[in-house]
Amino acid sequence: MDGRLHHLDFPALTGGHTIIVYGQQEVVKDLIRARLAAGGDVRFEAEAVAIEGIEERPTIVYRRPDGSVERLACDFVAGCDGSHSLAREVIPPPARTVYQRAYPYAWLGILAETP
Repeated sequence: MDGRLHHLDFPALTGGHTIIVYGQQEVVKDLIRARLAAGGDVRFEAEAVAIEGIEERPTIVYRRPDGSVERLACDFVAGCDGSHSLAREVIPPPARTVYQRAYPYAWLGILAETP
C-alpha cells in the first residue's frame, strides 16, 4: 500500500444517488444471528452437488466436509451463488427469475482492520 487515500464521489458516479455500505461480512453475521435466533441450523462447508425434484418438491443434495451426502427438502430454491451456479443450470428458464443490474464501473472491496 502506498498510504494514499482515494475518494470516490458516489453522487457524481451514480447521478446523485447515494448508497449504504453494508459489508458482506456484516450481512453474513446478521443472517447467521437471525437464523440461529429463530431456532434454525446453519451449515458451513456444504458443497451443493445436485438439485432434484425442481418441478414438484425441490431437494438440495449436498456433501458434508466428511464426504457424506445429505438431502435437504425445500419449499423453494434461491440460487444466489453466481451466474455459473448449480441452480442456474438446473432451474428451467420458464421457472427462473433473474435479478441483475450492470454498472458502468467496477467495485473495489477492501478488507481493513480499523479501530
